[in-house]
Amino acid sequence: MECGGAGLTLTDAFPLFLAAGRAGLSHPFAETAIARAMLAKAGRESCGECIAIAPAAASGAHIVCRDVPGGAVADLVLTRWRNEWLLLPVGAATRTAGIYRPHASASLQWPADAAVFRFRDDDADILAICNAAHAAGMAGAMQRVLTMSVGYVNDRQQFGRAISQFQAMQQELSVMAEQASSSVFAARIGCAATGHLPDPLRAATAKLRACEAGASVAAIAHAVHGAIGITEELALGLFTRRLHEWRSAAGSETHCATLLGDALFAQDGASSQVILDSRAPSWPSLPESQHAKPSEGIYRHRRREAHADRRVQRDAFRAQRTGTWRHCHPCRRGAGRR
Repeated sequence: MECGGAGLTLTDAFPLFLAAGRAGLSHPFAETAIARAMLAKAGRESCGECIAIAPAAASGAHIVCRDVPGGAVADLVLTRWRNEWLLLPVGAATRTAGIYRPHASASLQWPADAAVFRFRDDDADILAICNAAHAAGMAGAMQRVLTMSVGYVNDRQQFGRAISQFQAMQQELSVMAEQASSSVFAARIGCAATGHLPDPLRAATAKLRACEAGASVAAIAHAVHGAIGITEELALGLFTRRLHEWRSAAGSETHCATLLGDALFAQDGASSQVILDSRAPSWPSLPESQHAKPSEGIYRHRRREAHADRRVQRDAFRAQRTGTWRHCHPCRRGAGRR
């Protein structure tokens, strides 16, 4: 706020990151917001530049950032190099077009003295920042892919009716909706912070869930759309390519899973939920009388599900015996007895 910004925490900014992914914004929006907050803390005033964030790799005397999402359309790249944060101009870099989005992303290489600004920030973890930002963008993109898929199956006609009425299609869309919804929830966890920097374990949790869901959502979406899904005329490929690009950028699924596993085994008999809760922001606590009892709630829910399953089985058995199966089962409606 004192540096001319809105003063939002990462939690406050999460809906904006989600909306940027849903809109298919080519520029690294979440990374720019976090980078500007870090630079403002370090004493550098923002001039409205678009800033990408990416880890650096050693290549002789050069600084290399590989496959930077939005690197070709950004003005600057913020990276960590030899215990120091460097702000590097994209215009001074040797660039190679990105694999998934050649016009928007790129691999960049600079000489070691190309930085326009340097600072130290030992609290910031570059992989955690990328994981949280990418998970939020992936969640928004999956929401958009789900919306496009639902709209397509409602419009597409086959055998005289919309293909959304076929049970196999409904099953695929249900799986897609489940994956997209869980990714949004995980991304919200990854961005749960009282400041502008994410917690490494929460960010790894969000990225791992988003990566696992992204592969499934992209595959189902292209299966639902068929051959039209890979054409340039349809925007579906723009979002699925971004999902695969984010999956391969910064912290991979293996890295995130390893980080979480190491943290779990480092605890003395703690569960993964305890690890995440121990790093949660301080939320207002409820009175003791309002505390829920998870075990009772889980068992009650499972008992209701078991009773419902038994009712369904009983009704189906009775329908078969009385010859009314075709009237109660959606797959047999309108069909005569055989």
